[in-house]
Amino acid sequence: MTTRIACPKCQSRYRFDSSRASKPLIRIKCPGCGHAFQVDLAALKEPSLAACADEAAPGKAPGSKKILIVDDSNFFLELILDMLKSLEVEFLTASDGEEALQIIREQKPALVLLDLNLPRKNGYELIREVREDLELRQVRLLAMSGVFRKNDDINEVYRGGADDFISKSFKPEQLLERVNKLLEG
Repeated sequence: MTTRIACPKCQSRYRFDSSRASKPLIRIKCPGCGHAFQVDLAALKEPSLAACADEAAPGKAPGSKKILIVDDSNFFLELILDMLKSLEVEFLTASDGEEALQIIREQKPALVLLDLNLPRKNGYELIREVREDLELRQVRLLAMSGVFRKNDDINEVYRGGADDFISKSFKPEQLLERVNKLLEG
């Protein structure tokens, strides 16, 4: 069972496999700030306390803008969530293109950050399907790739309907600037 936790000191959010824990009370050291803290897994299993990727981030008002982050790498999902945690938005996550399309249709996020190399439906297909759906045309799309892309590949992303493209070797301030620009537009 994947459990989401947040460091009480720096508020960085992480996921871990709680089914591997042998005790109900575990000690965790935050990889971000080094702060050590305890997590009561028994309390997290109660429905009112369980964290879920589809719930609003802590402290975010319901009804705020939504950002969907789509990547099959949990590490990269958490990294982006940590970089964007200062935004007053609700975060949603998906690990493949099919799941992302379902969330986009149900939740209608303002912005989708999506990897191009996704299982079940790649980023190019996802972009095209979102742009072909009249109800989803207002959704902004920021494509990302960790693989070196030639100009032809990047142009295909734009031709498919993406609003912007960024290489995954970005600096945090570059990502934040692009996201803010797309949320304003």
